[in-house]
Amino acid sequence: MTAHFLVVVWHLWLLVRVQPGTPSFLPPILILVNLLPVAGLILFAKGSQKLAASLVTVPLGIALVIGFGAHFLSPGNDNVLHMPPGELRLPFEVSAVLLVVLEAVGAFLGLQMFWVGRGKPAESFH
Repeated sequence: MTAHFLVVVWHLWLLVRVQPGTPSFLPPILILVNLLPVAGLILFAKGSQKLAASLVTVPLGIALVIGFGAHFLSPGNDNVLHMPPGELRLPFEVSAVLLVVLEAVGAFLGLQMFWVGRGKPAESFH
């Protein structure tokens, strides 16, 4: 979750540089929202499995759907497959791919946390 948060900050920094018209309120809000999975891990360690699982699964699942759509399916400027050449193109593409991978893994682990919270063993937590 910490790696995801760091990649989010990097990605948002790149986004603002690649698209100067990005609303200034957006990056701080997204940074705060992306702290929720980190808080979820802390709560998980303290024994609040259901709340922790929610704080991990929901934001990462939403980010995965929105990010994948914006960066791989949409016709807009955020689509990494259609970005114009530039010095920040490769770092932006790398950050977008890393986010998709980390969000998918994180959402999966969040679902696993629900199972642990219900008293059922999860393979990834043994």
